[in-house]
Amino acid sequence: MMTVGPFPGGFCVPGGICGKVSMSQRLQEYMLASAKGGREVVQVGPFTVTITGHDANVYVNYAIPAPGAEPSAADIEALISAFSSRGRTPRLEYMPGLAPLVEPALVAAGFVVADRLPLMECTPATVVDQPTPDGFELVAPSTDDEIEAMLAAQHEAFGEGPPTAAHVSSTRAKAKAGQLQLLAREIATGTVAGGGVAATVRDGISEVAGIAVRPQYERRGLGAALTLQLTRAAFEAGATLAFLTPAGDAQERVYARVGFSRADSVLFLSYTA
Repeated sequence: MMTVGPFPGGFCVPGGICGKVSMSQRLQEYMLASAKGGREVVQVGPFTVTITGHDANVYVNYAIPAPGAEPSAADIEALISAFSSRGRTPRLEYMPGLAPLVEPALVAAGFVVADRLPLMECTPATVVDQPTPDGFELVAPSTDDEIEAMLAAQHEAFGEGPPTAAHVSSTRAKAKAGQLQLLAREIATGTVAGGGVAATVRDGISEVAGIAVRPQYERRGLGAALTLQLTRAAFEAGATLAFLTPAGDAQERVYARVGFSRADSVLFLSYTA
């Protein structure tokens, strides 16, 4: 049985034999810890299910399998029930190389591959400066109105509905817990053009996420500027590695300009009855 060892990033087994946990496993553990924050957590066989009570959006309701998971038919049935009983779509986000038997088992049970995206990494040594476009400023939201404006820009960019009071409250709580938040604002009008976050630093790692720019402000360099400033802020907060998952080729090119490069992949599986 594997037990956590006395040194960061390592493990020890009975008999005193120790080794290093892979970077992929460290990233997956980080993803799991972040997913648990502020959500209902349900353990179903080898799956950890995380549920956001105030938001049915599939991107904030998903499960992560344990490394080496070999789910049985009963495990998969219980997994589906854990989501459907709470009015959520059964969904997984994970690094497939750590649990290669999960995908074929779930696909055979009716799950489909919703996406397979690259995972990109950046370190303080690889980060590349990017200018903030003229006429814009990047600031951390400090009031509920600013948080709501940042969320509204993100929701619009991602095709979601307007943020609710619960979204604002949850975002404020995440900031208090260490999440780094940034909005891009047009100086002349005060209009918030976009935003993004860097998740709380754990084990020297932070995820840069939610980078969004309203359609009318695209192609001005705001996405790269937001990514750079959040990545640098994460490093200043103690991270030695930042990662993200681009939604497509265009986003990947933006993140590459900031110094991110492909390191692994993330698989998204979903189920509809």
